[in-house]
Amino acid sequence: MTGLMIILSLALVAFYVNDTWRANERARRVGRQACERAGVQLLDATVVRIGQRLTWGERGLALQRRYRFEFSADGAGRHPGEISLEGRQLRRVTLDWPDGGREFQGPGADDPDGGPSR
Repeated sequence: MTGLMIILSLALVAFYVNDTWRANERARRVGRQACERAGVQLLDATVVRIGQRLTWGERGLALQRRYRFEFSADGAGRHPGEISLEGRQLRRVTLDWPDGGREFQGPGADDPDGGPSR
C-alpha cells in the first residue's frame, strides 16, 4: 500500500511540474504575441508567475495562474503587463500604457493563438 502511495505521489508531482512548464511556455508565447500586436517590445523576453490558485472554471477545477511581464513602447521606459491563464487557456492580457490607459484582451477572437489552448 505504501509503495502505491509513493508511486501516486510521484505521478502527481510529475503531472504538476509538466503542467506548470507548459503553462509557463504558453504565457511566454501569449506575452510575446500580445506585445507584437500592440507594437511594443517585450522586455527580457520572459514572463514571471506572480500567483496561482485553484478555481472552478468552465471545465471544472483548474489552476488559475497569473504572470507579470514588462514591455517598452519607446525603447526607454519599462511598463508592466499581466497575463491570466485558467489551466492553459487565456483569460486576460493587460498592458498598462504609459499614459495610464490599459488594453484588455480576452479569450476567443482576441487570443493571440487564435483560440483555446491545445
